[in-house]
Amino acid sequence: MTFNRRTMLAGGFGAAAAALAAKTAAAQDGKTYTLSYQGSHPANQAFTTITGGGFREMVEQLSNGRIKFETYDAGALTSVTGMLEAVDQGILDVSQSWGAFYTGDVPEADVEVGLPLAWEQPWEAYDAYYNRGLREIVSGAYESKFNVKHFPAIIALTYGIALREEITSISELAGKKIRAVGVYGDFVQQLGASPVVVPGAELYTAMQLGTIEGVLYGAEAVAAANLQDFCKTMIYTPNWNTGVGHWVVNADVFASLPEDLQEVIEFASRYGNAAQAMNYSAAEAEYMQVLKKAGLKMLMPSDDELAMLNEAAQKTWDQVAAKSEGTAKGVEIVRQQQTELGAI
Repeated sequence: MTFNRRTMLAGGFGAAAAALAAKTAAAQDGKTYTLSYQGSHPANQAFTTITGGGFREMVEQLSNGRIKFETYDAGALTSVTGMLEAVDQGILDVSQSWGAFYTGDVPEADVEVGLPLAWEQPWEAYDAYYNRGLREIVSGAYESKFNVKHFPAIIALTYGIALREEITSISELAGKKIRAVGVYGDFVQQLGASPVVVPGAELYTAMQLGTIEGVLYGAEAVAAANLQDFCKTMIYTPNWNTGVGHWVVNADVFASLPEDLQEVIEFASRYGNAAQAMNYSAAEAEYMQVLKKAGLKMLMPSDDELAMLNEAAQKTWDQVAAKSEGTAKGVEIVRQQQTELGAI
């Protein structure tokens, strides 16, 4: 099944790209559409440069310049937590963000970002979204509550915890203040830690001062923020989550675009994003070496600790499933997938 799906992805990409290029070249309405665009992460992080930059570049190229972006750094036009509402109200045309910021309004965002210890590789997230129906659940949840069009953004994180102290056991997380948002705050609580919400721009100071004792973050993001200046231990095996963010586009703005340009955005968010996820994986591997060379020690959980982590993850999944009908359906999709793949 996996081989067939990957083969279909490769073949579908080439055929769709050729058809879209021909259609876009033929459809010229004489207009240029300039869309305001704000991201949620610091300008030097790969979610901004690789995921976001790759998306915008592909949209501009495939549209033959008929779509352009007016890009703003995180917090420039609105706060990160206010981005979804800003797109809904037309203050922003497009936002690129992480669903954990919006779970109060969209509980399904806890499934959107990736459940703890579910997807170790980006193809697993792609499979869940595009082959098993998760996209319809997550996008439907956003679009039923806000005036937006929702598009998944698969990231390809190497996701785990970087800690100020050197520890030798997962049990030593108990009582520590760990920066973790959304469903991952619930997960670290299962491990006995205390989740703390700290904006990305404030992480360096928070780690420097000891306001937090660890951060649940991608390896590249840890290095980009220079958090290795204060960290001694990493827990990145197993990968806690490959990560999925999103783009949301104001629904009225999206509807105003000609059909071929709507298809450009769809194509870039799906197939272009799949390619950028591979670039992101390469960046994570490169920066993992930067962290190791900086002296951070990799903690490898024992078999007993892995069993404990998986038990904590499953309890967290159950908590998410109880939040809404949509989260229950989303968790069931992921659980069925991971069962079929032999992971649980």
